[in-house]
Amino acid sequence: MDGRNDATSIPLPDWAGGLGLEQHPEGGWFRETWRSGTTLPVESLPPGYPGSRSAGTSILFLLAPGQRSTWHRVPGAELWLHHRGGAIALELGGTGDAPRDSVVRIVGTDVECGESPQVVVPEWCWQRAAPLADEAGLVGCVVVPGFDFADFRMLE
Repeated sequence: MDGRNDATSIPLPDWAGGLGLEQHPEGGWFRETWRSGTTLPVESLPPGYPGSRSAGTSILFLLAPGQRSTWHRVPGAELWLHHRGGAIALELGGTGDAPRDSVVRIVGTDVECGESPQVVVPEWCWQRAAPLADEAGLVGCVVVPGFDFADFRMLE
């Protein structure tokens, strides 16, 4: 699961055509679906936030076979929820300056085989993801406090 991909060269599955997804800088496809109308002032946020943030945000995020997201992190906790398609291998690399000692969690619906329909990525935790098999996977990602690209860090 190293590096990013060019999403334009990988077609979306037919069932994803009506979702209004755009390329995500980390790889894959996304669309913001919710942004809380409640604003949290910077003084109420944990260290590391340069300004006020929405209380929470949510996106749809799709990875197709051959796509992957690159190592990245955000200051808020992120809840991944499996919606459709194949399982996603979500690799967590700790909260240090760079990813290390990673563990893989499988976001999917086959609970009997160890998959979990939801996985939490802790605050500031490095993460990257890829489809587990040859099927696109659609997840929802909820970030609290809300996501802002000003906070988004990708590993160079």
